[in-house]
Parts: sequence; C-alpha cells; structure tokens
Amino acid sequence: MRTVVITGAGSGVGAATTVRLDREGWRVFAGVHSQHEAQVLDRQTSADVTVHQLDVTSPDSVKAFAGEVDLALGGDGLHALVDNAGKGYLGPLETLPLENLRDQFEVNVIGQVAVTQQFLPMMRRGDGSRVVLVGSVAGRVAAGFAGAYFASKYALEAIADAWRQELTPDGIDVVIVEPGPLATPIWAKAAKTLDSLPPNDLYRERLDAVRSRVARRGKESAGPEEAVELIVRAVSAPRPHTRYANGIAAKALPLVRQLIPDRIFDRMALRILTQPPKQS
Repeated sequence: MRTVVITGAGSGVGAATTVRLDREGWRVFAGVHSQHEAQVLDRQTSADVTVHQLDVTSPDSVKAFAGEVDLALGGDGLHALVDNAGKGYLGPLETLPLENLRDQFEVNVIGQVAVTQQFLPMMRRGDGSRVVLVGSVAGRVAAGFAGAYFASKYALEAIADAWRQELTPDGIDVVIVEPGPLATPIWAKAAKTLDSLPPNDLYRERLDAVRSRVARRGKESAGPEEAVELIVRAVSAPRPHTRYANGIAAKALPLVRQLIPDRIFDRMALRILTQPPKQS
C-alpha cells in the first residue's frame, strides 16, 4: 500500500486530497491543526487514514508527528509528502503588522521546510518517493494588498527549484503544484485579517474594494477539486513533472505577465483590485 503524509489536511485542499487518496487505496497520515478538524476528517475517511495533531510552526509538534509516522511505517519507506499547510494575510505592506508577516512565512515557508526535513529520511527508504509542495499561481505573478502571501508563495517556488536539484540525485522527486484561484476557507480567513489592521484612511476605500473582491472570489472560484487533481497526479505519476498548473489563470497568466511592461501591469492590477466588483 502506498503511503503519503499530508499537512494542512483539516480543511480545503488538504481535506479533499486526504479523502480522495483514501478512496484510491492509499494509507494517509493526515496532519491537522485542531481537534475539531481531526474529528470531522475521521468521520469522512476509512481506517487507512490516521489523523494527527500538527502545528507546522512548532518544532516539537513537527518532530512528534514525524516520529508517529516513522513508528507506524515500521521501517518501510514513505512514498510521498504533500506540504499543503498554509494561510494568507491581506493588507498593504505599509500597515501590515510585522508579526503577521513573520507568521505568514513561518507557516507557508519555514513550516514546509521543517516538515520536509523530518520526513526525508523516511523517503530515502522508499522507491520513487516525492515531495509535493502546494504553491499557487500567486508564486508566479504578484499583486498588491496581499504582498505577504505572494512573497511566501514566491519563496516556495525557489525552495522547490533548489530542493529539486539537491534531491534528484537521491532518487527523490520534488514537485510544486500551482493552482489558480480556489474557493477554499483560506480566503474567508484571510479577509478577517483586514479587520485587525490598524485604521488608516489612506487605504480605507481601496481595502473595502479588496474585501469585496475576496468575498466574491470565495464564492465564485473553482472548488478544491482542481487542485486535488494536480496533487493526485503529482504523487501518482511514475515520472512526475516538476510543476503542475490548472486553469487558464494558472497556465497563461505567468506567460502573459512576462510580455507586459511592469508599469502597465501595475495599473491593470490596481484597477482590478480596487474597483468594487459589479453586482450581478
């Protein structure tokens, strides 16, 4: 039975991927952040899924999770690791509290590296193992008022490239998936971060428009299924691609961005971000 570790498995893409791989006969070790998430996931999955409490920002939590998985494997290798845990902060960089910026990188970047470091010894015991980093089109094209989130996803792209070069000689593939906009809980949670920002009249109207657009995106974007398909392909392919993207936005936008001068793109992005969406 193939084995996989999934972080951020308590909701959104992580939960959907756990359910999907469980149905396809994988043994899944699911890392979730809360007891409530663990209970919900337990009800949705078979006995081949074991749910573990995990805080990717806590070295002790990460080490304990890895120890539990290692014990359960009984000396066998781990086929795949899906680094999916993530969060998003919204707001202008000028007023974004630095603790939010630090937390953004602790979860989306440092936490992913910490988890991967712990599981690499188990993956070296396997045959055809791979690390799958869950990135985003946000790691290829950045826009204002989510600079912390975009920066973390750009960093993940660099980590994927560096780790791929370092681990390929050891027979471990490194893959990054780059979904387009998705309707998952991360956007509702990110929108709440706007409410905690210090008051600032300079940005008030623009942030109101951003808040409206984020709410609209959360309702109208594709569900997690498209990202799940990318992850399933990444963990299952005998010879996986180095990156997987889905949808027009994720595939075409990075290419189009290279052709547009910076200042023209800035004006276009600002217009889209700060004009309230049309009511249907």
